[in-house]
Amino acid sequence: MTSTADIAGTTGELINRFQYADTNRKQYEERALRWYKLYVGWRKELTGNLKNRSNLHIPRTYEEVDTLRSRFMKAMFASRPYIDFMPRPRDANPELLQMLEDKAKLAGSLVDDQLNNLIPEFYDFITCFLIYPVATAAVGWRYEKRKVKMRKPRQTTLFERLTGIITGKQVSDMTIEEAEEELVEYDDNDFTAIDFFDFWWDPRGRNLDNSRFCFHREWLTVEELKGKLELLRKAGGGTIYEPDSWDSLAGAAGNLQEGREDRLAQIGLGTDGSQGYWKDTKKGYLNEVLNYWEDGRYALLINRSHTVYDGQSPYSRHGKKPFISCSFEPLPGEFAGMSAVQIIEHLQAELNTSRNQRIDNVSMVLNRMWKARKGADIDENELVSRPHGVIWLDSMEDVQELAFSDVVSSAFKDEDILKSDMENALGVPAVVRGADPMSKQTATEVVTKNTSAGFRFDVKVMLYEALDLKRMAYLMDCNNQQFISDARVVRIYGPLGMEWKRVDPMEILGEHDYSPAGSSVDPMANKEIRREQLNSVMEIAMRLNNPYINLQELTKLWLQSYDIRSVDKLLLSPEEMIPPGGQVPGEPTAVPGAGSQMGPEQIALVQQALGGGIRGPG
Repeated sequence: MTSTADIAGTTGELINRFQYADTNRKQYEERALRWYKLYVGWRKELTGNLKNRSNLHIPRTYEEVDTLRSRFMKAMFASRPYIDFMPRPRDANPELLQMLEDKAKLAGSLVDDQLNNLIPEFYDFITCFLIYPVATAAVGWRYEKRKVKMRKPRQTTLFERLTGIITGKQVSDMTIEEAEEELVEYDDNDFTAIDFFDFWWDPRGRNLDNSRFCFHREWLTVEELKGKLELLRKAGGGTIYEPDSWDSLAGAAGNLQEGREDRLAQIGLGTDGSQGYWKDTKKGYLNEVLNYWEDGRYALLINRSHTVYDGQSPYSRHGKKPFISCSFEPLPGEFAGMSAVQIIEHLQAELNTSRNQRIDNVSMVLNRMWKARKGADIDENELVSRPHGVIWLDSMEDVQELAFSDVVSSAFKDEDILKSDMENALGVPAVVRGADPMSKQTATEVVTKNTSAGFRFDVKVMLYEALDLKRMAYLMDCNNQQFISDARVVRIYGPLGMEWKRVDPMEILGEHDYSPAGSSVDPMANKEIRREQLNSVMEIAMRLNNPYINLQELTKLWLQSYDIRSVDKLLLSPEEMIPPGGQVPGEPTAVPGAGSQMGPEQIALVQQALGGGIRGPG
């Protein structure tokens, strides 16, 4: 039996740690809000004498953030499998190695299938780490049931058939009826991007592994809380502190959701602090739930006043904090780093100021001002510019134009330099963004800049693979091994395309290394260059009939460079490629070129269809 003193001691411990983490995070909140405003392009409305001045925000920050986000998404999810699983054997037995490789492939295919459903959340995660000092995502397991009404066939009873005979109605052997059933709606890995204002880290930690603790906030109703505690009760390994009355938890005490409200207030949007109207207040009222995590420990603090659970982490297979976290530009020894918006913050401010000053200058030139002698009998309406307008004067000196010089050409050149600085800061030149360069460039200059930007981007991808993707794959793999108890059917992608396979829980057990596919994706944004490279490789491979080249895979890459979807459906299987004589295409033959898959006529037809530049052998 847990005493009240034990509960109060645990609650006090959690509250003190939360306040310690919250004090540290508040230092970043003002910056995070400032960078968010730059991303959405909000500008404070001018008043008073400044009301008629230009007040535009030039969406250059969004343009460059969107480019980086697109490149990261393309690098991470362009090809499947997204993450390759490799076995980590403890024995060099060849038979054991082959078995472990097969199991690793199944485990990787399962995670690959799960990741395919999590791409929208990963989009939000990448957006956060480009805007905020640090981005975090939860990698957990979600289990949900739901009652649904289903129509099912049922065999009619003898009584129903006899009744039909008596009444003269025809009764079939089967009938359709509605029945309510409880179905498992979700039982899988759950990847959720976390709002910057809903996560607190250990101020002494440099990353998740060496942080002593962290907090993750969510908002749950009493019913959802009860369901969460019931799952924890079934899992065991902890103590549940049932409150004397669930009514005592009704609603968050005070204004606890300040993060979201502050963010919306910064862009001129008000928020309703109430919970809204609910007939059943217990069911609809939201409570602030602070999930406290250590390696191996988990606790629940409700409304910063009640501890309802404290015990072992439900993720016993890996025993780590179930999160991934990273910054766009990590800082040595710091948990939070620099965001992409932070790097170009002052350049964006300069761009806005420069553009608005030029607009004001042009407005002054177009809408002229006048100097008028005091006492001159002049109607001010006559000074408004109009076609064929006449201003009647007693003296030519009564009115004189107040001249303003036009914008000098150097101002436009300065803006070009400013934009170039922003491009260089983040490594997103015009060709990467799909825009025309500001000045004429030769093909060599385009390739050089594109390649240099690709080098910088390659290093970023390598860093995020090590910091996030491998950890995410490890957490998801461990969750599958711990929570999957029944056989599942998963998609497996191979040389023959996609196929379905039944996977038993025992087939995914093991230790694995993880290799994200991002490192093998060409980050070069100029598709024409990539396409020409593949055209040349295809021509050489088909001329030489090199036995060490897999022509089917090369053809697949070549077709993909033309943005053709479902390439696997266009390629012949190995069985279909074997001609009647038995010679497998691609194998060495006595006559050079005899093993090529396509002859000159076929290549000409493909060239005509795709508009490419590949030439056939000979």
